[in-house]
Amino acid sequence: MNLFNRIVIVVLLIVLLATTLLSLLAPRTVLAILRASLDQIEAVIPFYNIFSGIYWAYLGGGLGVVLLCLLLLWLELRRPRRKAVEVPGTEGRRMEVGVKSIAQQLQNSLSGIADVSRVRPRVVSRGRKVDIFLDIQVHPAVELPGKTEEITQLARGVVEEQMGIKVGKVRVNMQYGPEMPRAMPEPEPLPPLVPVEPAPPAAELEPAALTDIVQEEEAWLSEAEARLQAEMGMEEEEAELLAAASAPESGENP
Repeated sequence: MNLFNRIVIVVLLIVLLATTLLSLLAPRTVLAILRASLDQIEAVIPFYNIFSGIYWAYLGGGLGVVLLCLLLLWLELRRPRRKAVEVPGTEGRRMEVGVKSIAQQLQNSLSGIADVSRVRPRVVSRGRKVDIFLDIQVHPAVELPGKTEEITQLARGVVEEQMGIKVGKVRVNMQYGPEMPRAMPEPEPLPPLVPVEPAPPAAELEPAALTDIVQEEEAWLSEAEARLQAEMGMEEEEAELLAAASAPESGENP
């Protein structure tokens, strides 16, 4: 469309420039040529005779040119459709996401739903929000109301939560597809088992080392027994000393 507009503008400018220059340099000659041309055309072709086919052809051609001009003018003046949407919440800078990227994300997310065989998303930008139009083909055994609600919520979640873009309206066009085996959801895989290393076997002691350990334990027991006997002997001596100290006092005061 841009190339066509440039060609039309260039041609119109050249014609207007040439006509203006000719009218400035030789105005009488230009007017005489135009008058003679119109008189000759009117004499040869009766445009104003409504009973002739030439008149209706002229009228149809003129209406066609008028409609073509109006169409081109509408295409030129209409507001072009935005190809990106602004992401809110980015203060101090402007970030936009293309509608093709949003449509691709919806296609990848909705294609994994069970019993969905085809997904054709279309995203329309409204400035800071988008409208989503989905063409979905599902298995004939699917209940349409429940599946439509599931797809609508998932589409809103993908665009609003994952991409941070507000969603205006979501329209889902559900169609039944061919009779095919139903896709069952895959079971969640169990976590992998971590192998447990077996405990290392107890080290076997040599007979000499075992004899040394037994001798050390016997020596420790003997030393502990000697300490216990020494403590008991000290307790007996203290008891005898106390008894000897208390004996004279008891003799003086019978």
